[in-house]
Amino acid sequence: MATPISVPTSTALLAGDLRIYSAPKALLRHIQWSLNQIFGYPVELNWQPQALAAGTLATELQWRDVKPVASKIASTLKSWHYLRFEVREFSTVGGEGVLYRCTPDLGLHQAVTSSTGDVMIHENRIQTALDSYKSFETLKEAMNEALGVRWDVELECYRRGIQEDASGKVVSI
Repeated sequence: MATPISVPTSTALLAGDLRIYSAPKALLRHIQWSLNQIFGYPVELNWQPQALAAGTLATELQWRDVKPVASKIASTLKSWHYLRFEVREFSTVGGEGVLYRCTPDLGLHQAVTSSTGDVMIHENRIQTALDSYKSFETLKEAMNEALGVRWDVELECYRRGIQEDASGKVVSI
C-alpha cells in the first residue's frame, strides 16, 4: 500500500505500524497534517482505493522512533468517526507493546501485546472480571471484550482484503 517511512537512528527503541483501512477522501489532508505534527517531520502516505468501503481510501505506515507515538496517533484518529484503523507499537529491545483498534461502530479498543504480537490481559483485569462476573457467559463476554474480539471480527475482512457475498461465499477484492 504505502512506502514505509522511518527516521534512521541507532537509538530507536520503538517500532510501529499504522494501518488505516478506510478513510473518506475529505479527511486525507487532516490525517496527513496530524501525522506530520505527531512525528515532527513529514510522513509519506500513499493512499489506495478501498474496495470494501465505497468512497474510502486505505494506507499503511511503518516507523522507528525513540518516543512512543501510538497513543497520540490513536487518540487523534479516533476523533474522526468514519475511520477504520489499527496502530501497533512495540519495543525493539523486547517487552510489551500496545495495539489500538478503531471502527466507526465500536470506537477505540486498546490492548497490551507481547513481543510476538499476542494480545495479553494483565492479572488485575482478570481478577476484576472474576470478582465482577458471576456466570460463565458474562465472564466470557468480559474476556472477549478485553481481547478485542469484536474489533478483530469487524476488521478481519479489511486485513485480508476479502468479503462474503449475500450467500456467504468468500469474494476476493
